[in-house]
Amino acid sequence: MAKADVLEYYDQTVSSPSGSFYIPAVLRVPELLQVVKRRRVKHSLSRKNILYRDGFICQYCSSPDNLTIDHVIPTSRGGKWEWENLVTACSRCNSRKGQKTLEQANMKLLKAPKAPKEFDILAVPLTKAAFRTLKRSQGLPEEWLQYLARPSP
Repeated sequence: MAKADVLEYYDQTVSSPSGSFYIPAVLRVPELLQVVKRRRVKHSLSRKNILYRDGFICQYCSSPDNLTIDHVIPTSRGGKWEWENLVTACSRCNSRKGQKTLEQANMKLLKAPKAPKEFDILAVPLTKAAFRTLKRSQGLPEEWLQYLARPSP
């Protein structure tokens, strides 16, 4: 009925009185995505959204442990609480950098911080609990893997 686009099919078929059909494995539902797109992430600058944007890893050493928020340009040097100046950092790297600039601390970022797009579809990832449930049952179907982002903690 043209309510969804089939991106991948399983190798199995299902039979009905009108014929035999392959089973869809991955669907894109445009109507649903329109609803999700309405979530304005850009205007929601928060610790949680910074952690989410940075993939829940330190932007200096890629550690997922003891995460904090670091000002790239320290507040003592005029740095502001804005997307382009905030990164996720582990407490060790945050302490090491302190009130220094990146150059003074001899540190580099994994990627430059930037504001997310105004409408961020990635605002609704699968949760860790959903991934655990899928893995426990029979694992993630291979057909899904290229469409899934990393799970959020």
